[in-house]
Amino acid sequence: MRRTTWLTAALGVTMIATPVLAQTQHHPRNDTMREMQRERQDPNMSAVPRQDRDSTIADDVDARGIHDWLRQAKAAIGRGQIGQANEFLERAETRMLSRSTAPERAGQPMASPRLTAISSAREALRNRDRREAMRQIDTALGGA
Repeated sequence: MRRTTWLTAALGVTMIATPVLAQTQHHPRNDTMREMQRERQDPNMSAVPRQDRDSTIADDVDARGIHDWLRQAKAAIGRGQIGQANEFLERAETRMLSRSTAPERAGQPMASPRLTAISSAREALRNRDRREAMRQIDTALGGA
């Protein structure tokens, strides 16, 4: 009888605590909503629909390697399409970071002058400094 009482009590506590725990857990949708609200408040931030558009355009580009993505980024900056340029730079950076490596080196972050130049180009774009972004892209292209 005593065991049944304990099991009933434990079940009751679990039933009461479950909704409370569910409300306090991190929910990805909340992050998305906060990001969208932040973007609406800051006119300098690009909107998610623009990012989706730039991503779709990049999907249609025939780029096979880092050089291609960097050249596409440079052309986009020349056309004044900063969002597209950033998307192309992100793809070049991702291509570099998704390298094949020995398992014992998998935990070591990749570091190279070319990767640093790509990151610097993205930072320059965030600061609306097209000239510096172009210079950094040229540096990355020269490091091939």
